[in-house]
Amino acid sequence: MAPRVAIANRGEIAVRIAATCRLRGYEPVLLCGEPDADGFAARTIGRVAVVGPAGSELDPEAVVAAARRAGAALLHPGYGFLSERPALARACAAAGIRFIGPSPATLERCGDKVATRRVAVEAGVPVLAASDPLGGDPTAWHAAAEAIGYPVLIKAAMGGGGASLRRVDRPAELEEALASARREAEAAGAGPVLYLERYLERARHIEVQVAGDGRRAVAIGDRECSLQRRHQKVIEEAPAPNLPDDARRRLHAYAVAVAEAVGLANLATVEFLHGADGTVAFLEVNPRLQVEHPVTEAVTGWDLVALQLDLAEGRPLPEAAPAPRGHAIEARLYAEDPANQFLPSPGRLAVLTFPPAPRLRVDAAYVAGDAIPDRYDPLIAKLIAWGATRGEAVARLRDALARTGVAGVATNRPWLIALLDAPEVRDGRSTTTTAAGIPAPAGPPTRLARAALLATALDRPPSSDPWDRIGPFRLAGTAEIAFHGAGGEWECVFAVAREGDAWLADDGQGGAALRWWCGPDGLWTVHYGEEVGAVAVARRADGTVEIATAEGRWQARPGRRPPAATRPAADRTDGAVRAPLPGKIVHVPVAPDAAVVAGEPLVILSAMKIEVVLRAPGAGRVRRVLCAPEQQVDAGDLLVEVALDGEG
Repeated sequence: MAPRVAIANRGEIAVRIAATCRLRGYEPVLLCGEPDADGFAARTIGRVAVVGPAGSELDPEAVVAAARRAGAALLHPGYGFLSERPALARACAAAGIRFIGPSPATLERCGDKVATRRVAVEAGVPVLAASDPLGGDPTAWHAAAEAIGYPVLIKAAMGGGGASLRRVDRPAELEEALASARREAEAAGAGPVLYLERYLERARHIEVQVAGDGRRAVAIGDRECSLQRRHQKVIEEAPAPNLPDDARRRLHAYAVAVAEAVGLANLATVEFLHGADGTVAFLEVNPRLQVEHPVTEAVTGWDLVALQLDLAEGRPLPEAAPAPRGHAIEARLYAEDPANQFLPSPGRLAVLTFPPAPRLRVDAAYVAGDAIPDRYDPLIAKLIAWGATRGEAVARLRDALARTGVAGVATNRPWLIALLDAPEVRDGRSTTTTAAGIPAPAGPPTRLARAALLATALDRPPSSDPWDRIGPFRLAGTAEIAFHGAGGEWECVFAVAREGDAWLADDGQGGAALRWWCGPDGLWTVHYGEEVGAVAVARRADGTVEIATAEGRWQARPGRRPPAATRPAADRTDGAVRAPLPGKIVHVPVAPDAAVVAGEPLVILSAMKIEVVLRAPGAGRVRRVLCAPEQQVDAGDLLVEVALDGEG
């Protein structure tokens, strides 16, 4: 019987690890929480061991117990906080299960950023000025920040993944930012210990993939990871563009030095900042597989999971990695709403389809019909494009995103396309602040989206009834067909006529022929005048139609806009503060009858790995508080009611 590899992760990375396990003669077993027991990864892998309820999959002892029940000889933790925990590696060793990752001692060293900084300094690797771990004295916090110099960055000493990172520009912001950072770090499992580090302005985030056998390490290329939002990477590429050869050699040498200093035996990523003035500064070591590992695989031809298996089984470390061939770039497609501060958007995927294209790899976590839960990271899929040149790779990725079909939940797809279109991204000049300067696409439906709405009204299945075949036009001439936004914020009106086998539609900008093709997967191709594009279409039982294109997502209802909805719902303000998504209340800093000002924090909610601060919609007095810390709430739940000044 083939040895079994327990995969202690979920979504796209579990599926990806399982694929290599099968190719290498191992039998994969998925270890997951109850919410994922029937998910895409479980269905794809087939053999599943449920660890317990949601959250139990982060308990090392429970995970290893599930691996033992499954008869696993090895355990792969994927990526995420669990993968970096020494307790998991130790529990595997105690159970006689081989851990596919670094030793517990290496995980200990790399898990404490303050300790890892000391290792880097001893290895001759440059670092930025930083404080010691912060205690409970606010006076000491301010003194440390002044000594480093503003702006400073708040960081959690334990854990990676961007948990708790906060930029602070002035002393007045420090204490609130530290309190928020500590809450988020603890909620993410990174612990309460924080420290301060000098913030390097207009820096690039560059990482080096390394592998080691416990004595020797090799660099397997570098990646550009500067395009980030909320300190989470969204687009990554390999190799890092426009990086001077000398800087690249230094980064690789520094990465190898750090990897050897921590005794790395398996894979890790060593992360750096590269300043516009040539400053190079060590950030941290992530002793695991990275989300963005596919771009390195694309340019080296190496299977990094296979390399992990080789190293775990004691096979020799390669002498060197091949020089990169071509360029690769990856985008992370998330279920999050750019129109609502990029908050996660859990729900059911009505449509999910990816275009066939050469040199395009898609690592998906779901298929159409799956529900994205509210308790996990909202990553839907990663799209990885390769090209002989960087320009070709970027163009291929943009085209793939534009032709992807996704509906049922809000996604960051239009924003990713806007990001790729930004001049500094096209030119390979991105910094860690670039993404924050790219606004989310907004506004009423584009002309193509409006035409798609009309097509949904005109499209009818074959029928024996001649009146059905004629459609809404039973007399000669034109007819009016209108739609309005589900919230009443816009409307579009067409004058439509039938001419032979063609539809002619005038949207007020001139008449044009309208044609469409409906795919069985919910992806339509719509051709209106000179415009043509892919449109994901989802219909709801209440008559609402969702249209999602490369430019945005809109929900519409038939008919003209009702008179009561003559201004956007977003413009109407009342004193009701509701949960924008499911989550857990972590802090309520106000009490009934408290006076508040516009923008003052009322509720702090933890959801899908982020902390969401809900603020007062205006000045007034708190009328009611309807939530408490540790309470689980659903989207739309009323949390706080404020009597706004001037209310009758």
